[in-house]
Amino acid sequence: MFMEDNKHTQSGFALLVSLIVVSVVVSIGLVLLDVTTKQLRLSSNSTDSELAFHAANAGMECARYIRREARAAIEGDEFATPLVNPGGSISGIGSCFGTSVVATVGSVVVDNLNDGDAFLYQYEFEWGTESDRCSEVDMVVAAADIFNTPTIPGNGVTITNTNMRAAIPGYPRGQDLVCPPGSFCTAISVKGYNRSCASKDSFGTVQREVLLEL
Repeated sequence: MFMEDNKHTQSGFALLVSLIVVSVVVSIGLVLLDVTTKQLRLSSNSTDSELAFHAANAGMECARYIRREARAAIEGDEFATPLVNPGGSISGIGSCFGTSVVATVGSVVVDNLNDGDAFLYQYEFEWGTESDRCSEVDMVVAAADIFNTPTIPGNGVTITNTNMRAAIPGYPRGQDLVCPPGSFCTAISVKGYNRSCASKDSFGTVQREVLLEL
């Protein structure tokens, strides 16, 4: 009778030990699975972030190229006859990564309307082997007149921070864009996405932004 009870006790103890071992093994497996999943997620996020940053950086180089190539239309010529006003269209002047650039142009509200003008150019383009990356450009160009009137020198153009952030949401807070008389001032913001332009608002899209003032 005693031996039979001892066998039952040993069997119960062996079952308990087996359950503990199995629980430990399962717990370790779940922890390893969680760590592996997080590592894969971090790796994927890092790759997407790098793609978005390169899209922004490459887009900035393209935006600088477009700004240079289209300077005649953008800057105008107040000494030409007839007068060539700034803010002209920049369509048909070139391409970025094989995509023709067509920009929409809208005026930006400025503080000194009599001393110059400022314009907002917006365009986007896709690139990559499968057009799976998107660069979105917002460019503000201020053209400050030398003279307010034929006999009075101009005061330059100042775009307040509120107006700059309305045009370029990522523009630094508390900073105005001040353009001295007779000069051209440019602020370019490029947002890069790890998706095509048509899919940039979809879930999981990563965005990076680069800002440059010229």
